[in-house]
Amino acid sequence: MRSRTVVFLLWIAFVVTLSWGVLRVLMKESLENGYSSHIVLIPFIAAYLIWSGRKKIFTAPSWSMRPGLLIAGIGIVGFFSLGYYPAAFAHGVTPAVGQLLAVFLMIIGGFIASYGANAFRSAIFPFLLLVLMLPLPSRVIERIVYLLQAGSAALSYSLFSMVGIPVHREGFLLHLPGLTIEVAKECSGINSSVALLITMLLVACETLRTTSRRVILLLLAIPLSLVKNAVRIVTLTLLALYVDPSFLTGRLHHQGGFFFYLIALALMYPVWRLLEKTEKGKSSQERDLDSPVSHSLSRAASVK
Repeated sequence: MRSRTVVFLLWIAFVVTLSWGVLRVLMKESLENGYSSHIVLIPFIAAYLIWSGRKKIFTAPSWSMRPGLLIAGIGIVGFFSLGYYPAAFAHGVTPAVGQLLAVFLMIIGGFIASYGANAFRSAIFPFLLLVLMLPLPSRVIERIVYLLQAGSAALSYSLFSMVGIPVHREGFLLHLPGLTIEVAKECSGINSSVALLITMLLVACETLRTTSRRVILLLLAIPLSLVKNAVRIVTLTLLALYVDPSFLTGRLHHQGGFFFYLIALALMYPVWRLLEKTEKGKSSQERDLDSPVSHSLSRAASVK
């Protein structure tokens, strides 16, 4: 097993060296672009998932050089083809995205060659997670930000009404007594929403066993992310109205995303516990039905 891991790590080093130009630009964009800050974390999350599931993934590793090298070879050819003939790539997708997909093929090919197809099937989720590294087209990001803005503005309006604050809404503008706030693009909460979604993805993968419950947890993360953002807007506005106007421009406004992200996690916790509890209850019932006593009672009933 150690020799396989050494071979795979050497292959990873080769792929990173080969594609360093593309990866460097991607990391730079991830660190500088507010809408792509999660990209640099994805490889480490995928590596952690493979490590945490190593007992299942590497139960029976086997060398699979032919299929692995074939897939890796397709990735290498695609990588250099897109580098030399970028105009020949699909319309609307940048060559860098295509080269990144080719890098993924090279990594997958090296993994299959080192550990076998069965190991890859067991590790399919961490590899699929690498798709989150692909930078989204600007028009897609703008659409997502717009939907987050609209949802946050609507929920903020509802929360203001619930706490008895007179408010009038005009699109993304919320007019309150003595104050007008705008739910701007920077207030859409896209970074914390992506962070919450990735966190729930990890929690679902690590703690839940049924696909239905994993999907439920992920789907609930989206509206709760909007609730989190609305709570942030309302909290900052109320603090500005009744404590100090500088709360709308201070550190809590610009750097308080993590605090409200923790609030969203707190809201998700009882949902996760409920899903986990029902899953354990279902497993207990299945074990009871499969127990020897149950089978004996069933046979006795059939004899009668």
